[in-house]
Order: sequence, then C-alpha cells, then structure tokens
Amino acid sequence: MKFTCLSSVWICLLTAGFLSAKTSPNFILVLTDDQGWSSLSSSMDFERPKAKSDYHLTPNMDALLNRGMRFSNGYAASPVCSPTRYSVQFGKSPARLKYTRVLGKNNADHNQLAIPQILKSSNPDYHCAHLGKWHINASPERYGYDIHDGRTTNKEGGFTMQNSNREWGGYAEIDPKRVDSITARAIKFMRNSLAAERPFFIQLSHYAVHSDIVYSEASYQNVGQRNLGKLHQNQAYAAMIEDLDRSIGSLLEAYDALGLAENTYLIFTSDNGGMPCLPIQVNKGEPYPNGHNAPLLRGKWDLTEGGIRVPFAIIGPSVPIESQSNEPVISYDLLPTIADLANATEALPLNLDGRSFRPLLQDPHAKIERPPEGLIFHFPHYNIVGLNEPHSAIRIGDYKLLKFSASKRSLLFNVAKDPAESRNLALDNPALLERLDFQLERYLQTVNAEKPEESNSWEKGLRGKTKTLFLKRYIN
Repeated sequence: MKFTCLSSVWICLLTAGFLSAKTSPNFILVLTDDQGWSSLSSSMDFERPKAKSDYHLTPNMDALLNRGMRFSNGYAASPVCSPTRYSVQFGKSPARLKYTRVLGKNNADHNQLAIPQILKSSNPDYHCAHLGKWHINASPERYGYDIHDGRTTNKEGGFTMQNSNREWGGYAEIDPKRVDSITARAIKFMRNSLAAERPFFIQLSHYAVHSDIVYSEASYQNVGQRNLGKLHQNQAYAAMIEDLDRSIGSLLEAYDALGLAENTYLIFTSDNGGMPCLPIQVNKGEPYPNGHNAPLLRGKWDLTEGGIRVPFAIIGPSVPIESQSNEPVISYDLLPTIADLANATEALPLNLDGRSFRPLLQDPHAKIERPPEGLIFHFPHYNIVGLNEPHSAIRIGDYKLLKFSASKRSLLFNVAKDPAESRNLALDNPALLERLDFQLERYLQTVNAEKPEESNSWEKGLRGKTKTLFLKRYIN
C-alpha cells in the first residue's frame, strides 16, 4: 500500500510537470543590432506609410509585423548597444543601472535577476538559451541560461575597426554576420526543447546590422539589380539587411512547422537606432545631408528619435494580426512583460523601471500605467560622431524633453505629431517644459545617475564646454 501511495505521488508530480511544460508559454526574443526605425520595406506606423525604406526589401520582417502587433512608438533604452542589453535582461533604465556607455568604467551591479531566473522561479523546467551578441560583463550562465555563446561582443560578429574601407565598404562571406548559423542553432534548440517537453526562452541577439558591413554574394548581386532610393542607397548595407531578413524568414518557417503559434510569443526589436549615415561621419551635431533614419532625426549615439526609436513588434497567442499600438514601449518593459505572460511576476524585483505591456496585446488602445516620469533616457557623454554634448531625455505622453547640461538648454517636442523633432515648443509651453524637467531631474537624482563629469569623455569634452552644433537649427 505504501508503495502504491508513493507511486501515485510520483505519477502526480510527473503529470504536473508535464502539464506545466505544456501550458507555460515559450518566448523567442529577436534582438537586432543598430537597426533603424525606417530600415524595413514596411512602415512601423500605419499612419505614416512613407516612413520606410525605398531601397531595402524585407519581406520576412514585413510578414512578422503583419502577423501580430507593431508598436509605432517602440524605444530602445539607450542610443548605444550594451546598456540596452542590460536593460533587456534586468528591466531597468541605463541611468538606474549606472551603465550608459560601452566605453569607460562599468558601474552596473551584476548581482541581479534576469529573464531566465524570473521564468524558472515560476517553472523550473524552462529551458533558456542566448545565442549571438551578449555584451554584458558577466557570463550568461550566471543568469540561468542553459545554452549560450559566452561573453560575446561585436568582435565575434566580424567587427574589425581596423580598416575603414573594409568596415564600411563591405565584403562577402558565406555566413554573413553569423545570421544563418545563429538561426539554425536557435531552431535546433527549439526542436530539442519541444522534444524534451520543456517550455523555452531563447534570445537571438544578431550581430547584424552593426559594422563591419558583411553580406552574402547572392544578396549583393540581387540588390544590385534594383534602383537606388532617395533615402537608402548603400548596396552593401542593403544586402546585409536582406541576409538578416532571410534568417528571419527561416525562423518564421520553423515557428509554423513546429506548431508554435498557439503557445509561443515572438518579440522583435533592436538595441538602438540605426546609423545616422553611411559611412560613419564626425559631425558634432551638424545635420546629416541624407539622414539614414528619416523621417526621424539623426541616429545611433543620440537621444533624438533616430537614435532610440526602433522596430518593435510581437506575434503570438491571441495577439491580433495586423494590429498597431501607439502606446510608447521600451526595452526595459520586456522583462516584466515576459514575466506577466508566464505568470512569474512574484519574483520580479521591486525597483524595476519597466512595466508589462500585456494589456496592449488584448487592447492596442490601452494605456500602460507608469511612474510619473514616463520614459527616461540618459547619455551623459561627449561623442564627436553624435551630438557631442552630454544630454538626457524624458517622454511623457506625446511630449519629449531633450536636455543639454553644458548648454543649459532644453528642447520640447510633440513626438507623436512631429517625430522629426522639427519644431521646438519650449517657449510655447513653459509649464509643460518645467513639469518634464522636474520629473527628469528628480528621477536622475533618485537613482544617483552618472553625471557628465564622471564620464571618461569629460576631459575630451574640455570639462563641460558647450560643443554641440545641434542647437543651431532651433531658433528658440
């Protein structure tokens, strides 16, 4: 009788584990590198159908957008790569994490809970993998990743920074930017997880479309048969995007072939905005003759919309197809959203900046209840290929404040109506300007955010000298 009881308990535990594996959702997070908001051949905003590439062809990324919900106001947490990757894992802003730039000292606390640990707190059977670019100064294994590529950075993706002609001129490889091998390994991981009846989380962190510009010969030849666009004209870069798109197509084919649609969320976004121009250019805030992210202003390295607004979409169970949410969402929302969808919110830390956007997946017109400060961006550094002055930004509702500490000047934009940030509303709305400034400064003080004089760029910036040429474009 005792044997029978113990056997019954064991069978119940096995059954519970099996059911848990079946009912817990799977997650695929595709994080591209340096991909601009208007780099696809479909617009991220139905209301702005022309906000897309006139040269790149991305049928698979377009299909992904159409299969679910696109976020017209999707943001990266940072205008540069590594701080955003921290934000994705930990659900916090770079300012709170005290890591806002790749170069220089990293003050982030690495003893924090990341996505796999949160998921495994709810269901220990979760099988977790990270493939591709990691760019965090601690091993993925530390955060619960069962399979990973280690502490990879840009170098593993073919970044040389040794020869400008090679980096920006481009060259062909059989597996450009590792897009094919990373995707093939991801598909194998998903198959193995399903065979083991384990729910899974996998992050595919592509090295594309960061420099070096690397492409397949077939894509390069294919792109060469098209007419150049007015917005995008770089054949090598367009070929690299086409290779990335092909890999997204392979992933979508596997998503369907493995029957994942009923229980798997696929999230697609980028770590920061696209290159403002090609090749890289030192311009200290001057206008680019042909902005690569138009209609958005500027690009990577800056807190203008071109540097932080990025492709952002999700497909999965009950996510309405061909839908769009205009509610602002950001990289550090991913952790609490995934936890919410997996019923794992009890393990979430209390001091997160991110909020779950799960309500948007049922109602695209819903609102996310955020703290008063809304979305915070902080880049307290000089950078001669960017705006070349420390600056911070805050978005609350439709409005965004862009603040320059050395110039002691702030710009106010309605980025819902004016994503090009063409009209400064600061003089017209002093009360709103003051409110956003108060919330921004209070947040930065509360989290003890890094100050410009603490940046390793401070000396090069001549200790606070006003250097940006950006402000010349605005009369008031």
